[in-house]
Amino acid sequence: MALFETHFFSEALGMEMTVNVVLPQEKRPYSGDGKLKVLWLLHGGSGDESAWLRMGNAERYAMEYGLALIVPGGLHSCFTDMAHGGRFLTYLTEELPLNLRHLFPRLSEAREDNMISGFSNGGYGCLKAGLSRPDLYGAIGAFSAGDKTDVPFVNDGSRKALDRIILFGDGDMRGTKNDLQHLGKEALKKSTPLPRVYHACGSLDPWLDLNELVRDFFVGLEGNTYDYEYHEAEGFGHTWEFWEMELIRFLNYLGLEKNDSKYLAL
Repeated sequence: MALFETHFFSEALGMEMTVNVVLPQEKRPYSGDGKLKVLWLLHGGSGDESAWLRMGNAERYAMEYGLALIVPGGLHSCFTDMAHGGRFLTYLTEELPLNLRHLFPRLSEAREDNMISGFSNGGYGCLKAGLSRPDLYGAIGAFSAGDKTDVPFVNDGSRKALDRIILFGDGDMRGTKNDLQHLGKEALKKSTPLPRVYHACGSLDPWLDLNELVRDFFVGLEGNTYDYEYHEAEGFGHTWEFWEMELIRFLNYLGLEKNDSKYLAL
């Protein structure tokens, strides 16, 4: 495996950012320089661009499934264009792909070869990115991922209220670019093919009710146009044990097969 810690200045954010890139390294003799499928992995609210690599086995899965991993940092942004802060969704969906494909030309540009996944705040972020830009991603894997629009908001001066205002403003989020249901309905109107959606939550997750609202939205769409699949894992909470398990289930949902004999094992 090849692991690159990449630092560069983001025009969208106006600051230096770090992104980790994992490339499966082929054994000799090399079989070619074809394009690699890409899995974008987004961290949760208390994590950073190292979380998936330190806390899980994502790097090993990259080798076993022959995938490139892009693991960016998003601070506390939920990977959205903040009302009072950085344009993290623009960074994720527009600036970062261009920069990384220039630096790593084996990364596939094809939408069907790009999958985006995340947990908790990153689960909301991957759904927002995938639904607002269905032209970029062939599949979404969202774990413990509620819609921020469904979180009750009271402007009471608390830290929670302030964080919400910084991210999304103090107005009603229904029908806006931050509303996942709105984005999902708008994507249906576009001519671009829709991403497939795999969604999972643990039965003991404290935000299970928010995940159930997301589930009910997708299940209620006629014809299952997103090829939506939901898994509620009995006995699991908001934990790495659960997210690690669901990442594998997401790769299996995509029909990806292991090919670890082709790549170097650490």
